[in-house]
Amino acid sequence: MSSQVKSTAEIDTDELTQEKHYGIYWCILALSLILLGLLPFQAPLIHTNRGWFLQPMFGSSVGLLLLAIFTSVRVIESLKSGFLKRWNITESLFDTLSSYRTALISAALFFLYINTLSVLGFVLSTLLFTTTLLWMCRLLDRTWFLATLGTLTVMVLIFRVGVSLWLPDVWLYSLLPDVWSDFANQYL
Repeated sequence: MSSQVKSTAEIDTDELTQEKHYGIYWCILALSLILLGLLPFQAPLIHTNRGWFLQPMFGSSVGLLLLAIFTSVRVIESLKSGFLKRWNITESLFDTLSSYRTALISAALFFLYINTLSVLGFVLSTLLFTTTLLWMCRLLDRTWFLATLGTLTVMVLIFRVGVSLWLPDVWLYSLLPDVWSDFANQYL
């Protein structure tokens, strides 16, 4: 009788090994193929005598090509297992989104971060982005916040003072008085 009764751990591992979600691989393959098709329009060829490896699209095309190759292996596995016969697109989409919600939220936050650089400035955007990520990871406390502030200070000193890399003026700082606006645009 005891040989027929399975423990909860055995049932969970059996269900995990039997239930594979291949929908994410189909989505990644489609997205990588679309991006590969759009690559010539997004990264034009430049004429240089230094070599083909300096083309702007080289790194992106290698990464997208590897992504397409490795996900196509999983797509072929899904075709062999008969995944398409029992595939429910809405159920698979919700399973995929729930499994990858942290990655999707992080990607959306990074997109927001990149687009707020010209509005809020490097320091404020980076501070908001990193503290939000720390909060999501449940690591936001005084130590990590001070480490973030210290890292930002060192980065500003390295790039603005040491390397003399200056970013364009920020819209938010134009609302400040002239003296403060100049200081904020130089160091924030």
